[in-house]
Amino acid sequence: MIRPVNIFELYIKASLHVALAVTAFAYVTVMELGLSPDYLLFGFIFSSTVLSYNLTKYITLATRDSITVSPLLKWIGFVTAVSFCVMCALLFYLRGDVIIAAAGLGILTIAYAIPISEGRKNLRNIYGIKIGVIALVWAGVTVGLPVLNHGMESLPTAGVVIEAVQRLLLVGILILPFDIRDYSNDEPTLGTLPQIIGVKETKILGAILLSGCLLLEGIQQPLMSGSFLIFCIIAVVAALMVRRSMVIQSAYFASFWVEGIPMAWAVLLILVYFF
Repeated sequence: MIRPVNIFELYIKASLHVALAVTAFAYVTVMELGLSPDYLLFGFIFSSTVLSYNLTKYITLATRDSITVSPLLKWIGFVTAVSFCVMCALLFYLRGDVIIAAAGLGILTIAYAIPISEGRKNLRNIYGIKIGVIALVWAGVTVGLPVLNHGMESLPTAGVVIEAVQRLLLVGILILPFDIRDYSNDEPTLGTLPQIIGVKETKILGAILLSGCLLLEGIQQPLMSGSFLIFCIIAVVAALMVRRSMVIQSAYFASFWVEGIPMAWAVLLILVYFF
């Protein structure tokens, strides 16, 4: 029998919070592009995110012979196994092109964390590309999969491109607090933005990129619409988070509050839509 553990710690470390963030971003795409919500797709995105994040975080740990498996790790293993089963079951309900795209993004995720062969680097350890790979995968999952699931032929190409570019930029911005937090511990060979240009300059760049996101939202949505005003709120919150990011920060500043921004965006859109 697996002993009880701290539920909040399990929620964060079993990647349930980040999976909700990814799913929330996918829901935002559906709302912004006027698509019909597909909750089976959302379930697939959630379960596959839990699976991929836990594999990339814990696969090396799990293969060590000398490791003592704590109750928390056992629960994480259980959550991961359930997520795998749910993901496999939902595959039968998805379009073929969605499955192919998801498989490609999954391979990219694996290559990001796990070396292709012994002695070779994974994508994460290639200088300067970490933030780009993460942003590309998130944009692919949260924009590409909902669009493919709906059918691209019925959507305006410009709207999809704007949504994808904005998501790339916004995910990149939300990664900055993590890179600032890890500034002292990351290997110099990673080439994160704080390492390349400095912490202060990274925050300035984040503000510039957020301005670009606001511009794209203004192109996509009427300026006085509820969607645009909500994004303004989200942009302000994101700017404050980046501004307050420090090398020494509270344990859950980035992994809970920053990753909670997509959920706040989705909830606000739901409230406007229904009320």
